[in-house]
Amino acid sequence: MSPSNELHAHWVRWKRRVTLVGAAAAVVSLTIGLLGVAPALDARPAEPVHDVSTLLDRVQEVEGAFQGAQDYYDETVAPIERVLLQYRDDPALVGKIARSVVQEANAAGLEPRLLVAVMLVENPWLDPAAESSVGAVGLMQVMPVHEGEWDGCVPDLREIRSNICHGARIFAHYVNRANGDVDRALLRYNGCVRGTNTPDCHRYPYHVYARAGRASMQAWLAATPSSRVGSAAAP
Repeated sequence: MSPSNELHAHWVRWKRRVTLVGAAAAVVSLTIGLLGVAPALDARPAEPVHDVSTLLDRVQEVEGAFQGAQDYYDETVAPIERVLLQYRDDPALVGKIARSVVQEANAAGLEPRLLVAVMLVENPWLDPAAESSVGAVGLMQVMPVHEGEWDGCVPDLREIRSNICHGARIFAHYVNRANGDVDRALLRYNGCVRGTNTPDCHRYPYHVYARAGRASMQAWLAATPSSRVGSAAAP
């Protein structure tokens, strides 16, 4: 195949991929946001390229970056989306929640699936505007006293990513305080320190682990239409 034909073939494949994901810029954003690193492209000034082989090399670099981001999405974000769709039949909302969970869990040094399980116990309806009788807000049911208290989190508990950011930072803080004891950290997240304020609050870790197990089964097995329960999922 001649260089010009090879370049055309690359272009056709790339155009098809861009059509599928929406825009090439989304690839770079996804790579930076999810992987936490710069994409595999050199920072080069925008200048004309007259050498076809050089242009082919650059096209292949872009394709490689795209494929890396796509693989990461398929392995990490998509399974969480499949879980959350069992609880809320709103792909746009679920997509934003899933991406935020992965980003904020990684930033806080947490396992994303554990953060999902906590969220599904706190707010199984995935209602960003939910507010409890004691004033806890949003997807992670964060108390207003924590708003703006954590570096890296926008002080707005009613915004999806900010709420998840606060929840992730708070839980990671409790894990560190408990020297890695997840059960104790979960109890603290639930406000169950002595177990005297809320009846049976000591069972909170059990509920989280139950959600985590169910979530793992739903996410890492192919979801089928008959398994969808929509917004009627039991809390």
